[in-house]
Amino acid sequence: MSIYDSGLNLNFGEDAQKKIIYGAVALFIVLVIAALGMVVSDAVDQKPLQMRFEKSPIKAGETAKLFVTVANTEKTDASNVEVKVEAKEKTEFDAFPLNEKFKGKIDLISAGTSREISYILNPIGKVIPGTYTFAAKASINGKEYTQDAVLKVEQ
Repeated sequence: MSIYDSGLNLNFGEDAQKKIIYGAVALFIVLVIAALGMVVSDAVDQKPLQMRFEKSPIKAGETAKLFVTVANTEKTDASNVEVKVEAKEKTEFDAFPLNEKFKGKIDLISAGTSREISYILNPIGKVIPGTYTFAAKASINGKEYTQDAVLKVEQ
């Protein structure tokens, strides 16, 4: 062995080298397909109940806006879907639907569709900086769903 050798030689025959290369390429393709499948399935899977804040953190004394998305993931239409949002710390915040016509019930959500309801979260008096939990509950086709979200309040 000298510094002029052409490189590492494991003495595989030409057929064995081709098999190893084809195997490595096949393994790479399978891994890429699996990764793409996981990314696509995460994007496609819609949860029946989701929550997000327009802004978090907020300042103490400031109102916040909460968006609740209710999705009918069933194969049949859902009627009389009840939706409720409240603060777990009931003495600290009130939650009101932004749309005055919404009275806590959605008449119909077709299969595979969703509705987004906006809520205003009003602090009751002066709230202490920290984190506050809000709970959304929905009854879709007789199934109960709950989702929590945490709002951060700063000085």
